[in-house]
This record gives sequence, C-alpha cells and structure tokens, in this order.
Amino acid sequence: MRARDLPVVGCISNTEKDFYGTYTDLSGKRVLCIGFSEDEIVRLVARYGPSRITSLTNWTGHPDAAVKRFQLVIGDITKRTQFEDGAFDAILTLSVLEHLSDLHGAFDEMSRLLRNGGEMLHMFGPAWSCAYGHHIYQDPRDPLLNFSLWQMPAHIHLLCSRQEIVDYYRDVGYPDEAGQAALHWFFEAPIINRVFYDDYLAIFDEDRFQIDRMEIMYNELPRDHLDRLKRAFPGRRNFTDYGGKYKLVVRK
Repeated sequence: MRARDLPVVGCISNTEKDFYGTYTDLSGKRVLCIGFSEDEIVRLVARYGPSRITSLTNWTGHPDAAVKRFQLVIGDITKRTQFEDGAFDAILTLSVLEHLSDLHGAFDEMSRLLRNGGEMLHMFGPAWSCAYGHHIYQDPRDPLLNFSLWQMPAHIHLLCSRQEIVDYYRDVGYPDEAGQAALHWFFEAPIINRVFYDDYLAIFDEDRFQIDRMEIMYNELPRDHLDRLKRAFPGRRNFTDYGGKYKLVVRK
C-alpha cells in the first residue's frame, strides 16, 4: 500500500485533560496519580480536594519523577508495588496505559491497591490500532516525524510494509535515515505496547470492573479506508478510536 494514497485525518477529538474532578468526587479521597507531572497534579487533581495524593512513576529521568510537593514513589505498576492492599480510594492515570508492557499485570496491581468500590480514572492514547498508533516522536517540529502534529498518513504503520514506509519518506524528500527512524519508532521502540483498542476494552469489560463513564477520543475515517483496515485485520473492529477517558469501578 502506498503511504501517499492513505488519507490524512487530522487532529483527534476530545483532548481536554481536566476531567478527573468531574467524573468523580475526589474530595477527601486517598488518590494515587500515575503519569502526572507536579503541575498536572496541581491543575488536574489537587484542586478537587483529595485528602492524600501519592505520585507513582517508573521513569526516573522524566518530569513525572521531579514531583516535590506530593509524596513521590518510584515503582512499576505492572509489578507488585510497596503499597498495602486497599491503600487508595482512586487511581488516576494520564497517558500511561499505552506505554505499559503488561496491561493485565497493571490492572491486577491497581485492583489490589484499591478498596472495594474504588475507582480508576484513565486517560490514554494512542492505541496501536488508531490512525497514529505508531506514536512516532523523532522530531517534535516535523509533521511527518511527530504523530501529535496530526499530519501523517493514517495507519501507515498498519497498512504499509517496511519498504513502503522507507519509500514514502524518500519520495517526499527525506533522507533514508528518516525512513529508518520511522521504522524504529513504529515497530521496535519499547516505549509503547502495540495493543489494539479492542483489547483495552476487553480488559475494561472484565467482571471485576464496572465501566461507569467513558468519552472516546477518535478520528473520523473514510469508509473505504475503514473497510481496507478490516480486511487487513480480520476479527478486529475498531480503528477509529485513539483512546479516551474512562472511569472504572472496582468490584471485589
């Protein structure tokens, strides 16, 4: 499939991050924040009045590890953490789920950390099956090397071969190094998990969780493009949804 024949579908919908305090009442709750910088905790969480805020990150060189005003713990949510069973009333994640190598392990641990009836509030994307699921961020200024500028051919990572991807970058005037960098980000970089959106929903729909509220971030796709994806991936249904905002209630 020639990448130049793929549509460019533009910016995703529903990108507002300030939803945690409207999806639930955080006042007086013990909250675990995963994937938040200090400024994001202040703007998106603290102003809603939790009784205790703890920040967890596994990226020591990241702004999330520079939190000073709240308790900071370095740890991996896909494995057993230092916290006791039922230590939190709510767990909030921000652009975390798409980076986890073991989603089932993460949800097992988050379930352990929440009291019965506790809540998870997740904002995540891009799922591997969406138009920008490759998550390329080779050059923040370049619209063909930064997925979040919303100008790349939709689903280039799913519908084009490696050679077709290299050919695309060469055809639009880039050196071969750019095509090779794209291949690395698309298929080899370890920072994303390459999980289809359908698989996220399957986890959310497990018996131990109740989906209480959700709002999808998505792209509208041309019908012929969507049909092409469904033919290429039999049994897969959702290629429009980038991710979204979700409130899950834990039932033990």
